[in-house]
Amino acid sequence: MNKEQLKQLFEENHLSRIWEIAAPKIKNGIHITLNKKAETQIHLGQSKIGGLPDLPENMSWFANDGAPMSFIAQINLEELHHLDLEAKLPATGILYFFYDSSQETWGYDPEDKDKSKVYYYKGPLSALVRKEKPEQLEDWAFFEPASLTYSAAPDVPDYQSSLMEEVNLSDEEYDSYYNLNEDLNEGNVNKVLGHSNNIQGGMEYECELVSNGFYCGDATAYEDPKAQSLKDNSGNWNLLLQIDSNEDECGMMWGDSGRLYFWIKEADLKEEKFENSWLILQCC
Repeated sequence: MNKEQLKQLFEENHLSRIWEIAAPKIKNGIHITLNKKAETQIHLGQSKIGGLPDLPENMSWFANDGAPMSFIAQINLEELHHLDLEAKLPATGILYFFYDSSQETWGYDPEDKDKSKVYYYKGPLSALVRKEKPEQLEDWAFFEPASLTYSAAPDVPDYQSSLMEEVNLSDEEYDSYYNLNEDLNEGNVNKVLGHSNNIQGGMEYECELVSNGFYCGDATAYEDPKAQSLKDNSGNWNLLLQIDSNEDECGMMWGDSGRLYFWIKEADLKEEKFENSWLILQCC
């Protein structure tokens, strides 16, 4: 779907007024289709969700406090470069994503920082080795592999996005916008970039607060005048990767049919400081 087709959908759903607000906030999303495969059917360095990571030979499986983390995905950027219409990502290299194997990290606590990991590798594929599953990693924290295919589509902000909080929607507009988003994002939604598909509310402001040391597990931080002064920075955050509960393909289930969201600031994205990414888990 292109931008003109998306505009037509808004008009057909009596959301022309909201289109004028949402259109400037459109981002290009690179949507992911999972293809369940055996590990031997996925080439070294190829994009995948689940399975075994292909890491540099001298690099160990990532761990936190001595406990191996769950491997979530590796994204070969060369495979999707032609779909990165806004040139947000490097043209080559691999992004690796790991997450707390206990699956108890939600991302609202500043102490959650080291319980997820994003690593960017720029070297040749020939230097990679497919790592073996650590013995200490529980079977339920290890996921079956799936290869990935990509497609690009324009994304409007979720109706619960931090970027839409100041928009006053009538009850009819709210229902129409909600239903339209549901129709556009039917089923499991895995993506690189674009806008997040939220389950529990907007995350951009939360990312800004918690990465600045504010605990966001209750309402206290949001009432702090110092925190409120950071609200304008919400627009600096970009969705880097969204991973759904891909139970059928990989055996992934995040809480109660939830999603993992890896976020990164615009400046860190431009400077390839992927280690500064922040993870949030949301579920029903």
